[in-house]
Amino acid sequence: MTAPVEPPAAESPTPEPPASESPALESARTQHRLQLPRHTAPQDVLTMARNVRPLASMDEDGVIELGDQVRLVADRSPRGAGRWTLETPREREDPAPADMGDSHGYGRAFPEGMPFGVERQALDLAWSLGRRLHGAVVTDAGERLEPHPFHVRDLTVVSPHALAPESLAELLAPLEPEAELDQVPEGTPRAGYSAAVPLPGGDEIAVRVGRSSRPTALAALGWLDRAVDYELVHLPADPEEDAVEFPTPEVAERWQLAYRRIGLIAGLLAETVGGYVVDLEGFLVAPADLA
Repeated sequence: MTAPVEPPAAESPTPEPPASESPALESARTQHRLQLPRHTAPQDVLTMARNVRPLASMDEDGVIELGDQVRLVADRSPRGAGRWTLETPREREDPAPADMGDSHGYGRAFPEGMPFGVERQALDLAWSLGRRLHGAVVTDAGERLEPHPFHVRDLTVVSPHALAPESLAELLAPLEPEAELDQVPEGTPRAGYSAAVPLPGGDEIAVRVGRSSRPTALAALGWLDRAVDYELVHLPADPEEDAVEFPTPEVAERWQLAYRRIGLIAGLLAETVGGYVVDLEGFLVAPADLA
């Protein structure tokens, strides 16, 4: 679940990210901290960032430029391995409503006003890097945000090949014998149908086959316009648990089970129909990390 995957190469050289000309972004800046395991290579951080920000680049000093005057600066001190400073414009709005779901912990971390705009996008990226690389984010106010590694379980296999409904059912049967195709009208094409895989406790995995959502990480692929998505979506019995910042041990166990089952299905699909595996946040997932 942690090995960075390099996006497919573009056919032409990648241009440098354009410098923002917005005066608003110059008016106020702030710094958050991304803390990753000490062994995390800077190139792995860049590779992961390029999955969702393809114009990201690293300069000769090891600074990762993300665009919109946002950058990650590596800590070069003797004890700084794995630590990055996220430099970003500071943009805040009203505090989050008390009854609002808060899976990222932003309401707790920013009681005076929620980040939005460029700062929110930068924080979301840092939070996602922390999730994928088993790290955490420490905000400019010193609040620690530590994503659970299975907070995001959904995966999508993006493939140039489409399976007919009956072929998908046959493929899933040995791995998930209780899987059932949803009602499929006769003549349904090889996209636009779904299946359901029951899980313990009333949870379910939905397998949805449809036209590609064209993930940013795969934008260079020549066949993306005609690709098919095999979406594997975890549907908890209690849909509100996805908004929980700190899952209970029981919930965390179910999340891990769901991801393991989804990973096995994704691996089988990728091996059968080819293509790439992308998580819900747009990051490519290595085949070795699927189970």
